[in-house]
Amino acid sequence: MAKKYEVLVFNQEELSWHASELNAYFQITVCHSFKQLIECASTKDYHFILIDVQQNGAESISVLKHIKQSSQVCLSDIPVVLLVQNNSLETQLSAYEVGVDDCISTLEPINVIVTRLKSTIYNTIANKQLKTQLKAATDVAMTAMTNTSDLGCNIQFLLDSHQCENLDQLGQLLFQSLNHYGLTCSLQMRGRFAVKNMEANGMEKTMESQLLSELKGKGRFFDFGYRTVVNYSSVSLLVKNMPLDDELSYGRIKDNVFALVQGVEARIKAIDTQSSLHEERDVQANLLVEMKQEIQQLDQSYKTLTNNVAGVVNEMATSIEDSMATLLLTEEQELVLKGHLEQGRNTVCDYFEKGAGMDDGLKDIIDRVFLAHESEVQLQQSSNSLKKTA
Repeated sequence: MAKKYEVLVFNQEELSWHASELNAYFQITVCHSFKQLIECASTKDYHFILIDVQQNGAESISVLKHIKQSSQVCLSDIPVVLLVQNNSLETQLSAYEVGVDDCISTLEPINVIVTRLKSTIYNTIANKQLKTQLKAATDVAMTAMTNTSDLGCNIQFLLDSHQCENLDQLGQLLFQSLNHYGLTCSLQMRGRFAVKNMEANGMEKTMESQLLSELKGKGRFFDFGYRTVVNYSSVSLLVKNMPLDDELSYGRIKDNVFALVQGVEARIKAIDTQSSLHEERDVQANLLVEMKQEIQQLDQSYKTLTNNVAGVVNEMATSIEDSMATLLLTEEQELVLKGHLEQGRNTVCDYFEKGAGMDDGLKDIIDRVFLAHESEVQLQQSSNSLKKTA
């Protein structure tokens, strides 16, 4: 049996039904006071703290603030999740300003709540691994980046972004550039064919994704607490640690981050255009194949029709010639009638030859278009291979 994750649940009164149901999925320890919460967190490593909100949401926000601002080492790195009845945008903003990791409504089914709680755990594990990797990479790169200006960082991002073929690559490149400014961010990119939400570790956090979706229409910049959402038509970036106490640094970061967001916007449109071209090329390829098949079927039907008509004409001519003996025609009349029959037969054959020539011409056009399309596809594949090699 798999080991259950350790969860510390805080509620001053009686647990809600949803919190009680979590016993089936997690190893739950319940505490009813802040002092008890600190004592429990000091004795065991919990994967997250769940604040089980009943009616008094403001009091739970206050507890959350105490946890996030606590000097106790045992609380500093533990994710905190609110389980609330009223998950309005105002509630989410208040909780998020304090530093909540997720805010979940009790109206959600229990399986959805469990999935989001596990997602919080996985994000925490991934973030710890990422911090370790970033520290090692930063130590190595600091010397090389000492003289790199903000402008140089942004220009390098714009140059490198042209090599990004999808939203995942583009997002990771943006997070690398944001490291230059020491920013912790969440990103949402809205392309024509897909919407991508991601953190620096490559994963998605549900609450951040919801906030970015709801705040994307709140203007170019939307500030709340030490957080700022930067919006463009296809991009929203949530900056979680804006330096509000340093006005000069705050303005510099805002300007440079907005330039990066504009670069992301331009590349998303380019990726959408490229995807549309690929889609149109596939449609054209399928259409050419279907046309080629139809031409082949039409050619076979045409040949069958030609043979049938020719057979009918020959049978009719033979029948008339056989009947001439009983028609009591003069020799001259028979010659005239035979001449008309022969002329009709030749005319029908001429028409069929012209039709066959038109059919061959159409097949030739289709073949040339098909070959040109295949050459274009091969050229594009070769170009992509060269880009990857470079």
